[in-house]
Amino acid sequence: MQRLNALFRPVERYADAVSPKTHGIVAVVSLCTFIGVIVLGFVPVTRQIEMSGYSTSDLQDATSRAEVDTILQALGPVMDHVMLLSVLDYIFILAGFFLFFSLHSIILNTLDSHDRLVLIPKIGMALTIFSRLFDSLENLWVILIYTNPEDYATVLISLMNASETVKWTLVRVEYPMLGLAIVLVLLIRFTSLFDGHSEHLR
Repeated sequence: MQRLNALFRPVERYADAVSPKTHGIVAVVSLCTFIGVIVLGFVPVTRQIEMSGYSTSDLQDATSRAEVDTILQALGPVMDHVMLLSVLDYIFILAGFFLFFSLHSIILNTLDSHDRLVLIPKIGMALTIFSRLFDSLENLWVILIYTNPEDYATVLISLMNASETVKWTLVRVEYPMLGLAIVLVLLIRFTSLFDGHSEHLR
């Protein structure tokens, strides 16, 4: 258990760095940014890109150089929008990171004295780190491809596909983990279900 505690020490330090109220403010700002990027950025920019007949998702899902080259040629007239979408994607990634980390920090403080339940937000924070890392890498490989359409390394396609696969695998666990953590907090706050189970692990 000591090794496990040492592994999660960095996320504990983040959770303890500021008060739950400050984490709440960061979460609200991050959520507004998160939603704003989607509604005001992704939606209109993606519509412009899709006028080419393809989307950046099609590019990310392409598995051969022939497919990628065909998509890049079609995206040529809307490449400015593709570049803008990449910038928005990094803002989205950053906002999502702080949103999830702040929510998990609040949850971590609530579950602090509740047995092994405290591991759930810690694992959630670790998943957030890696899901955002692979999302960033996926975006990087896409940028390296479309900024050098005539002479990009073919290996970038494999790296792009692998990063996308790992990202979505992590996200499929990350979101339910946050949901579970929120449910546990509500149960602890409003029921006596976990009373008497408070072995301190930190």
